[in-house]
Amino acid sequence: MAYKYHPEIEGLKVNEDGTQVLYCGELLEVNTLNRKIRKSDMLYVYFNRKTYSVAKLICEAWRGMADNPRWYATRKIKANGFHYTNLFWAPCGTNPEAKKKARGTRSKIKKEDVPVIEKRLKKGETLKRIASDYNTSDMSISRIKKNMNNR
Repeated sequence: MAYKYHPEIEGLKVNEDGTQVLYCGELLEVNTLNRKIRKSDMLYVYFNRKTYSVAKLICEAWRGMADNPRWYATRKIKANGFHYTNLFWAPCGTNPEAKKKARGTRSKIKKEDVPVIEKRLKKGETLKRIASDYNTSDMSISRIKKNMNNR
């Protein structure tokens, strides 16, 4: 198994999948995060009176330091574990497994209804009256009004 030294923490070596972390020649215990409410598979090690994420240590040693200090080591595919080829730097909240969805087509207001609604708004009809005619909320009508005023 190959090891690499950490670029900033002197004496720290990490193998390519994070199963073994050595600090000054001593093998550190790799633990999983123990939560009561929501299970987590995050791995961490404890040394120098601090807790360090194993994913972050692997990414720093094998991929280099992050361009942005607020970025996190993120897995491309969770099932593939913490191997350095499966890790990359990304902003918090990035989920590469999430599929991008097209905007929903469940709107009750059709595109051809918008000009009619805009005319009714210009005449001074109330949002609630127009919303009840289209069986939608007055918030939907107010968004049309907002878009109309921003043009």
